[in-house]
Amino acid sequence: MMASWDNRFSRRQFLRGAAGVASGAAAGSLLAACGGSTPTSTKQKATGAALKRDPHTLVVAMDAFTADFDPASYFLLAAIVPDYGIYDSLMRMKGNSATETKPWLAERVSTNADKSVWTFSLRPGVKYSDGTPFDAHTLKAAYTRTITTNLGASSTLKDYITDPGKQIIVKDPGTVVMDLGVPVPRYDLLAASQYGMGIVNPNVSTKGKEEGHVWLQSHSAGTGAYMVDSVQPGNQIVLTRNPHYWGGWNGSHFEKIIILQVPQDSSRRQGMESGDFDIAFASTPQDTQALRSTPGIFVGNQKVLGMDYVILGTSGALASPLARQAVNLLFPIDQFATNVMKGTIEAPHSVLPDLMLYSKPGTYKAQMDVAKAKQLLQQAGVKPSTQLTYEFYTGQGDSAGLLLQSQLGLVGLQVKIVEKAYPAFVDDISTPKPVAQRPDMAYWFWWPEFNSPSDFCFPILSNQATPNQHLFNGGYYDNPAVNTAINKGFSEAGDTQKLTGLWDTAQTSMGQENPPWLPIGQIIDTSYLRTDVKGYVANPVYVQSYDFYALSRA
Repeated sequence: MMASWDNRFSRRQFLRGAAGVASGAAAGSLLAACGGSTPTSTKQKATGAALKRDPHTLVVAMDAFTADFDPASYFLLAAIVPDYGIYDSLMRMKGNSATETKPWLAERVSTNADKSVWTFSLRPGVKYSDGTPFDAHTLKAAYTRTITTNLGASSTLKDYITDPGKQIIVKDPGTVVMDLGVPVPRYDLLAASQYGMGIVNPNVSTKGKEEGHVWLQSHSAGTGAYMVDSVQPGNQIVLTRNPHYWGGWNGSHFEKIIILQVPQDSSRRQGMESGDFDIAFASTPQDTQALRSTPGIFVGNQKVLGMDYVILGTSGALASPLARQAVNLLFPIDQFATNVMKGTIEAPHSVLPDLMLYSKPGTYKAQMDVAKAKQLLQQAGVKPSTQLTYEFYTGQGDSAGLLLQSQLGLVGLQVKIVEKAYPAFVDDISTPKPVAQRPDMAYWFWWPEFNSPSDFCFPILSNQATPNQHLFNGGYYDNPAVNTAINKGFSEAGDTQKLTGLWDTAQTSMGQENPPWLPIGQIIDTSYLRTDVKGYVANPVYVQSYDFYALSRA
């Protein structure tokens, strides 16, 4: 069964050059064997295991973390979690909204008439953790470093700023102007991204190799509430309070944050039940279901802008869009989300996640129709004895493969399930392979850097993002309507009426006519938290991230 999505490897390590009712007895038996309906309530008594440790320390259990505290390089969720409390950005997402932002290190924000030039008035009195003052000069230096060192996280800024010397203008120490060159009405969403927008003290460039990048594997240099105290790779990270934090330390705030690497699903569940952990990444769907009714534990239920899906190859047996339509008509998505995944995903309403800009619910409808699937396969020339390969990586996607194997058997298709280690799997979907060596179907997932369908779709659906470019369009999908919507979304971000029409067309094409994938479900952040930890607000853009400063113990 699938637990949380994989956090151990860079989600974009290659990006832009960077390092109805189910039919058939088989389906019914498999779904029934995986359990019953999903509880809908997360309420429980605020009791549970007693705390047997320092109440001023917050303990977080991740499946894995990465000791990389350089906002110019990290793209891993495993790095984002600790770094979210260390580095600030100009803007942040507001509450649990996917579209509203709030000023952060920028105290006020203004734009010109066409929104191609953005002016940020900076918060006064801010200091980095070593006491160095933060101002427009250090901001420009930090973003210039992120863009020019090419350590992996520059793509977010580079979407619109390729020449920081000219495009980032220091008007005065408290004011910075960004000239984007084209209208970008929602540049605030990009400025609030966790990817590449964290502001590091530019003094790190003096600390040795790769402009301080190596030093930042065991140190931090941000303006955020916490800073790195110690690191034990593969074991734990300890964060302590930044004494210079601009938000101050009045009120109830944790004094120390301990982030543990706990790869075993069962251990994270047990640690929550025993009270050893305050927050933990989700375990299996079965564990999540059990913890929903466990006293003293809250299980998150926030949909995030991410999708689990099965890549459908556009070469080989599934080359015809009719064959890919047939696969979508054979998979009981609603029952899979409820009975197998226990509500840890939600059946999709579009090929774009709900809450994403331009997402149009109704452009994809999960339904079962075996008779129609047979007809479509016959029209596509796919014979009943055809064998398809389904590939997944260890720990992710096995249950979907078993159900696919069962369901495609209803129309006489054979499915060979292939499990691979993560690196070998990524190689198969992101490096060129002869058609005969490509999987017909492969499990994958994705979420964007910020709320943008172009940013979401480019690395996984653009004809410029196939394995030939070492990106993640592993099905070699090429749809002119989709390519146009992606490209115009970047170059003509100011024309919202035009983009609405383009994305409506693209979603209808992908969801009904020419599917690139089988969308399994929209991801839900089912983080586990002790009910005595207060202040947690899940945001759909910030995937499995925690604002440590906002948290306190009741």
